Amino acid sequence: MIKSVLITGASPDYGNRNTVLRGYVAEGFRKELGENAVRHVPLEVAVATVNAERPGLVLCFGSCMPDDADYLELRRVCDRHGSILAFWLHDDPYEFDYSYRINGLADIVFSNDRWSSLHYANPNTRHLALAASREAHWRPVGSPKDIEVFFCGVAFGNRIRLVRDLKAVLSRFDTRIRGDQWPEAEFPFAKNQRLSNDELSRNYARSMVTLNMGRDFHYANERYKLDPSTPGPRTFEAAMAGTTQMFFVESLEILDYYVPDKEIVLYDSVSQFEQKLDWLMQDHEACLSIARASQARTEADHTYQNRARSVLAEVADSK
Repeated sequence: MIKSVLITGASPDYGNRNTVLRGYVAEGFRKELGENAVRHVPLEVAVATVNAERPGLVLCFGSCMPDDADYLELRRVCDRHGSILAFWLHDDPYEFDYSYRINGLADIVFSNDRWSSLHYANPNTRHLALAASREAHWRPVGSPKDIEVFFCGVAFGNRIRLVRDLKAVLSRFDTRIRGDQWPEAEFPFAKNQRLSNDELSRNYARSMVTLNMGRDFHYANERYKLDPSTPGPRTFEAAMAGTTQMFFVESLEILDYYVPDKEIVLYDSVSQFEQKLDWLMQDHEACLSIARASQARTEADHTYQNRARSVLAEVADSK
């Protein structure tokens, strides 16, 4: 039984834009094991921390793509003290080609993407979706809903194409799209503006409907050209913030997380999108009911404490 855990990065903290996610992971383990059982440090000091504290589990969370991510000494110190070395990689399949860097080093690997997890060389590879933090993302459902349709994210090519298809429908409502690289001249409701994590959750909470669109931008996914199957973390974060999501269906794995038309709204065509958006805008109570159910499902099943519990169970079974 694992009694102490060290959470660290899979890459050095300088230049790492996702350290906030690692903080949510540490929060989840603290809720599961207790405050004093969990340490959270950058990769740069992980070896020294393992030497000093001898944790039962070392979990490297993040991306192993950066060239300066070297795990050999961490593997050696884990062997010295009998610590299990696990990796939870959060950007599959977009960086899958760099997974070779942990071959022969990881005792167990967790991939954020189910389809990607089936392609790892390590036989002890498991699928583990990302999640939401109640402390960071929860907002009361029914707080002033002064935005009708909202989306925040980078304007990847597939998103631009989808918004272009939906433009006539979106223009009928108070639609607000925020992020980077949006063609503002083409989409009057889009603005190139970055939002902090807190601002993002507040905007989810203010929105009757939040669009959920995946991405098609890959950094290193040439070996198998894997398509993502698992919804990203903002699916769970938006649900925790109390908005109703309209999810463009590219993978039916979403059905493993939320119930259609009760906890999330699915569509795969412009006509279906228009029909369902009209329904939600005309029946606000139905829309709020979906938001409440989605938030409750997320609190019950999709927090980082839930994921921490899964990690500990998988590690125990892998021994």
